[in-house]
Amino acid sequence: MNRPRKLSCVAAVALAALSGSVVLEQPVAAAELLPQPVTAGALPTPQTDGVVFTVAIAGNTAIAGGKFSKARPAGVAPGGPGEVTRNNLLAFDVNTGELLPWAPVVSGSTFAGTDPGPFCKSADGGRWICDTVFRVKVSPDGRKVYVGGDFDKIDGQWRSRVAAFDSATGVLDPSFKPKVAGRVRGLSVTADTVYLGGGFNAVDGVSRTRLAAVSVGTGALLPWAPTADKEVYAVLAAPEQGRTVIGGAFGRVNGQNRHSLTAVDATSGAAVPWQWVTPSAEDTITDLATDGTGTVYLSSYNWRGGNPRLEGRGAIDIATGTPRWMDGCYGDTQSVAVAAGVLYSASHSHDCTAINALPDGGSLDYQRLLAETTVATGTAQRSVNHVRAGDPVPELLPWLPYTNGGPSNSPWLNGPWAVAADDHYVVVGGEFTVVNGVAQQSLTRFAARGVPGALNYGPQVPFQAPDLSRRLFGGIVIEWTGTWDAQNSEIRYEVMRSGTENPIYTTTSKAWPWTVSTMSFTDDQPPQGTVEYWIRAVDADGAVLSTPRSSI
Repeated sequence: MNRPRKLSCVAAVALAALSGSVVLEQPVAAAELLPQPVTAGALPTPQTDGVVFTVAIAGNTAIAGGKFSKARPAGVAPGGPGEVTRNNLLAFDVNTGELLPWAPVVSGSTFAGTDPGPFCKSADGGRWICDTVFRVKVSPDGRKVYVGGDFDKIDGQWRSRVAAFDSATGVLDPSFKPKVAGRVRGLSVTADTVYLGGGFNAVDGVSRTRLAAVSVGTGALLPWAPTADKEVYAVLAAPEQGRTVIGGAFGRVNGQNRHSLTAVDATSGAAVPWQWVTPSAEDTITDLATDGTGTVYLSSYNWRGGNPRLEGRGAIDIATGTPRWMDGCYGDTQSVAVAAGVLYSASHSHDCTAINALPDGGSLDYQRLLAETTVATGTAQRSVNHVRAGDPVPELLPWLPYTNGGPSNSPWLNGPWAVAADDHYVVVGGEFTVVNGVAQQSLTRFAARGVPGALNYGPQVPFQAPDLSRRLFGGIVIEWTGTWDAQNSEIRYEVMRSGTENPIYTTTSKAWPWTVSTMSFTDDQPPQGTVEYWIRAVDADGAVLSTPRSSI
């Protein structure tokens, strides 16, 4: 649900809902050390001329799919040197950011009819082309890459809305070619099955209502045939629990009231017990992820607004459908990924007071990239939008890179649409055109500490010169307003004085953009004559930012 954008490039985080009818599991005890997100400095990454709706990491390769026709190197303007053709799919080296030569031609047939919406493009004379890639998934063994979307051809060969590639060679799989009659938006791959979700009504001429399963090898249609009354956005197979979790905009599954999120039997497709109930009929689950702990992590939005509603992120027990936590954050959330105990999300969050973070309003804009703990580390201190005081909540982690919402003519202005993560990198795709204040369109990446080339993005400007004043009975009072840090939750402030190499005073303060504080120190033994003072902000990664000097 959009809200008016503000002018500041600092962002704000979101609060959304939780079903009041379900008892949540209690939070686990907070660990001595919280998991550490990747650094917030954006690394050189290829760009596209459109929107990236999905990203995946397969070993050393990152794959991006969406709605675009060109790719170009980082730092290059549209049409500039090095721009090449890429038709809705591309790959790059996740370690170097180098665009790879893999360039399948993903296309759609032209058809006549009414406007099918912004995911498609106009041809001429009331004709349209739908060829967007919505989902990329890697097989558990890493040997194949599966893609789903609106397309019906790849490299001139018929592939109706789903296709597979060899991950080592990039060659289109000649055997995997089910014919899906309608959009594929959700994919999940196990050792023997590819689960499909979307807006389709048949596979290989056999009735399937927005959910289906096919063989990983031949693409042969399997008996699994649950039904959903509206579009399915995401599916997540959980073989250990014998379930497949599905999320989307639906209200009924297999004829039962199961709104936006539920699970079915992974073999039969039959309904299974499920405790979760979303708070609003307009809630939509956009993405699902898991880390092998028996938990499914969700992202969500509500297109109508109002309360109660579900926006933000949550964690659900797969075996029972019992909520483990909801973060209570407002703001449409399009994608989630989990790695090393951190839940990353692509969003436009703007109020997370349930987890004591990012208050709404003021000078803060949307925060479009977030990191949270995967487990509940505390409890909500107040009741906000279906998160009740005492409910378990995760903790926001210090990872605050900034993107804008995208070009002004975008129908969405979501900024990021997709996120993928492993233990070394986080890859983000979307419609943004700026990352951390630098022009960068639709793709970016971030590295964990210790990874060669990882880029710190620490204390932030503006960081103003301190105010100085003399006390009546001697001494100089130094006052300053702190700053914030994009990848650390605390900053050490050092008061520096001309003529000295070491700080004359140090103190530590929280480093979030919404908790910037004013500090002071009195120099009781200043030198004679004119003296200069300045403040240095130093974070745990060693990044240093100094204010201009003030003299008295």
